[in-house]
Amino acid sequence: MMQSQPSRGMIGLRTALILYALLVTAAYFTLKGVALAIAVVIVLALAAKSIVHHLRGRIE
Repeated sequence: MMQSQPSRGMIGLRTALILYALLVTAAYFTLKGVALAIAVVIVLALAAKSIVHHLRGRIE
């Protein structure tokens, strides 16, 4: 049986991190208080997930 090529992400890690930074910046200027904190936590979690996914891909 043929092995399929590993799937690549649509964008690179650097681009993803830049977009996450833009999201945090937009949240900073539009949200306040608890909503801002929740938005920042969510974006940081997504950034951490992207970094872990990138590192796992490099290991394989």
